[in-house]
Amino acid sequence: MNPPRRRRSRQPADQASSPLAPWVHGLAALGDERWEEAITAFTRFLEMPGAGQERWKAYQNLSTCYLELERYDEALAVLDEVRRAAPDDPDTLYSQAITLACAGRVSEAVVAFENFADRWPKLARQRAVKDALRKLRHIEQGEIPRGDYLVDHLQEQVSHNMDVGDWPMVERKARRMMAANPQRPEGYFALGVACLEQNRYAEAQVAWLAAQTREEVDDGPTLCNLGYVCPQLDEPEQALTWLGRSLKQRPNDLPTLHHLGIACEKLGQREDAIAWWRRALTIDPNCALAQHRLHEVGAEPSPVEPPLTPQQQQLSTMLPLVKARMTQPRVCRNGGITLTYDPRVGFVLEDEENPLNFTIHAGGPFRVGHISEADLRDLMGVVKLTLRMIDEENTREVAILTYYADRPIFNYQLRFERKQPATASSHSQFVVTEAPRFFKLRIDSDLPTPYAAPAPMQGTLIYLSQPPERGILINTPRLGDK
Repeated sequence: MNPPRRRRSRQPADQASSPLAPWVHGLAALGDERWEEAITAFTRFLEMPGAGQERWKAYQNLSTCYLELERYDEALAVLDEVRRAAPDDPDTLYSQAITLACAGRVSEAVVAFENFADRWPKLARQRAVKDALRKLRHIEQGEIPRGDYLVDHLQEQVSHNMDVGDWPMVERKARRMMAANPQRPEGYFALGVACLEQNRYAEAQVAWLAAQTREEVDDGPTLCNLGYVCPQLDEPEQALTWLGRSLKQRPNDLPTLHHLGIACEKLGQREDAIAWWRRALTIDPNCALAQHRLHEVGAEPSPVEPPLTPQQQQLSTMLPLVKARMTQPRVCRNGGITLTYDPRVGFVLEDEENPLNFTIHAGGPFRVGHISEADLRDLMGVVKLTLRMIDEENTREVAILTYYADRPIFNYQLRFERKQPATASSHSQFVVTEAPRFFKLRIDSDLPTPYAAPAPMQGTLIYLSQPPERGILINTPRLGDK
């Protein structure tokens, strides 16, 4: 008879002594741009035994935090420490060059970028180092202001912040851009967008007027935005002026034509409004905004929904079949959104206001766990970091869908073709400081995660907030139970 074997302990690891907790919290804070929190987390990580090779990544992350807080000397000091330990790391030298350029230490930045280009010419081409050097030399010669590099650095970030709807963050960076070079229009334009999305129409108008005065020629998007905001401020006549100038720049721009119709409608010019919306339909017969406006004013019948595709028909047929397999279904509702799930079977997510908007997953069983509000915020921070840092070469599709208890749906989708982003869309607001009722994430990628063997990040996650208990549903088809 074989002797009995000792059973492995299932006691959870001591998180207080594990470097994993501060590392993940630091990454989450980094993704959410909570720079001070990230600094605290990475500093704690570096003080713990067992940091291993990740310590140099932690130093690089610290330098990023100091850079974004404009604490340039501290950022450079951290990078100097990394370079002493890893003199052949290209990312460290590249980060040093960017920090010097943002700090306005132009001559030193030129030397650092030239050194980088000499040592890693292929990476230099990928990262457009030649363009950075060209701009820095113009700054050296006094042809453009010293703050121009910082404006461009922030502009890249603002584009991502807009994609995920971080409007307070967009506003802060827009003001930094305006301070770095008050004559560049980009900061004023971004400020206008941030104010608009926060329903501060008068401030948006002031910002866009400032942007327009700084443009060398008429800028279509700025003019169109001014034309949109004027009716919100009971200035429809002024809207016609801005939109007319926008139309000269972009004669086939659908938003401009749509806003012209709205301005005319506000002025009681019904026939002119109808003409603008019909002109939009001649450019795009499927322009939903124009179709609905024409129906609202009684000029056209209700828009006819396009027929279901074969795939949609198949999915519609599956809806009742998947539900029928659930022996103990749980139903969660959030306004018009209904989630029906059985952890052993799968889930069905339906939108009563739009019957074609639904999700089916019949890949149970699920694992059910729990998550705190603080951990949820970190989770969403990691999601945002993933969207920025994800390995585009191995990524086919990224999709995030969030349902709030009292807010409209936020949706972010990004697809890649031949390593380049092909299509992207985002709607509504991504508020990371508030816990959503439903949160779904799908990532199809080969991105490895820290402190884990490289494994595809493939699966589905649904976050549920159901009083009195919050829970999280996770399905990871390629990761088995440990």
